[in-house]
Amino acid sequence: MALTLALTIAVPAAADTATSSAEASRDSLRFGGDANYAPYHFIDANGRADGFDVELARGIAADLGLDPVFELGEWEAALERLARGEIDVVPMFWSAERERRYGLSEPILLRHHALFGHYETPTVAALEGLANVRVAVQHAGLAWETMQELARPGVTLVEIDNESETLEMVARGEVDYALAPTGIGYHAIQQSGLRGIVALSPPLLERKYVFAARPGQPALVAGINASLERLRRNGEQNRLYIEWLGNPAATGVEPRRRAAPVPAVAPAAPPALAAVAVLAALLVAGIALFAWRRRPRPTAGRATTPRAADAPGTDDALILAELREAIARQELDFALQPKIDLRSSRLLGAELLVRWRHPRLGALEPDDFVPILERARAIGEMTLYLVRHGVAKCRSWPDSARPLHIAINVSANDLADPRLVDAIIEASGEQGHCLMLEITETEVMREPERVAEALPRLRRHGIGISVDDFGAGHSSLVNLRRLAPEELKIDRSFVHALRASRSDRAIVRATIDLGHELGASVAAEGIEDEATRRWLLEAGCDVGQGFVIARPMPPDEFLELLRAQD
Repeated sequence: MALTLALTIAVPAAADTATSSAEASRDSLRFGGDANYAPYHFIDANGRADGFDVELARGIAADLGLDPVFELGEWEAALERLARGEIDVVPMFWSAERERRYGLSEPILLRHHALFGHYETPTVAALEGLANVRVAVQHAGLAWETMQELARPGVTLVEIDNESETLEMVARGEVDYALAPTGIGYHAIQQSGLRGIVALSPPLLERKYVFAARPGQPALVAGINASLERLRRNGEQNRLYIEWLGNPAATGVEPRRRAAPVPAVAPAAPPALAAVAVLAALLVAGIALFAWRRRPRPTAGRATTPRAADAPGTDDALILAELREAIARQELDFALQPKIDLRSSRLLGAELLVRWRHPRLGALEPDDFVPILERARAIGEMTLYLVRHGVAKCRSWPDSARPLHIAINVSANDLADPRLVDAIIEASGEQGHCLMLEITETEVMREPERVAEALPRLRRHGIGISVDDFGAGHSSLVNLRRLAPEELKIDRSFVHALRASRSDRAIVRATIDLGHELGASVAAEGIEDEATRRWLLEAGCDVGQGFVIARPMPPDEFLELLRAQD
């Protein structure tokens, strides 16, 4: 959906109301947009402009020394007014045509579309696969432009003004699919209670999301770019992203209580919050300082060789095909490594570790083949395989040994695929409480909005969330807040040398305290000696895993451990 936000800079008292351009002065910046495009920009129940784009626009206007005026209405009208110079700025998706018509800023976000439909409707891998269907799109939006250019035979476009309404048309059975931005689509499903409506395609139409300025204003575009850069550097843009887009509760539909003006001297934070702030600062500084010695070292072998592109190489393509066949034939094996309560030494569950005995290459470790699936964006196939087998093993454990969980590694980007999330929930059945997903961040989250949408759905089925390898990869306090995990798992690289490293001890202590302040249990992996185990227990760590406790073992041996514990 194209996003329009008319921001007219006029008198400050009029900055939050829909204002005619005639009221704007030379000291105002006029932003135009859609009046119903939450959580990006919209008119709230009190008649005020609000949303991520609105707040970012206010920051830009303040940085430029101008008064913002927001003129939100219909999307198509906003485009026409921008072309006539009646408003100054409108946020929208980039396209080559728009770049010819307007002056475009540097990207604010990268965003995607998807085809939404009823769960029984066939899935579609690409827009080119559509045939003899009805597709709802917003008139004059990016989806409309794309479908016009595609001109698929037998595809009927149903054009309406409001993007959220395209999904409601699907729910009413008036169209087969809605082509809409993912954020708007999931927002509409959640807020309107559109049961049975899901994404039926992978992310489509990846586009830069930009501010478009009225034609012939290069100085205005340069000023917006400079302001955006300052807002990035001072953290304001990131703060707004977390508030509006990184928090699934921040929907923008309910009237929000606006924060009071910040006093010259801010009141002292409550002790618990102050402690979290200090711990967070320590973690950020410590992790950044020691990142150079935590980075992965290149090793021999196909799977760990860095690549310039995501696509698998020629050799990897053969391994990938064989691996997919092994998954289909149920030939992958796995081991279980126990996790214990460090205080009582009682078993809490186990982490499932995949193994593959290759017919030509022999026994392969996960590092030899998992990266191939990740590069091919096919890791979800293995994730689902392991979830199904892990839940089946959990069902075989004696009732007297419960509650226990089986932990399975999942890439953060796996959870951006709603179809995979649906399949995980279905596979867990009534045993969701025994499943813990250890989220690894092997790469930066591509679609944090979709991940945020998945978490409450998983938790409603009892599935727990753990942040794995905290501090070693792309883990960040932003993502920690977004994921709100039940467990925080300290990376083994910090645990391994903590007795010999004062800095590692400080980071581990801070991680334990931060996890507890946020309501999560804290686990340490890679515990290899009794002295380290005792130190972690005294430091308040909750859960332990490592060779000093138990090495990975076949599922039958783990079952014997459970029986012996009973």
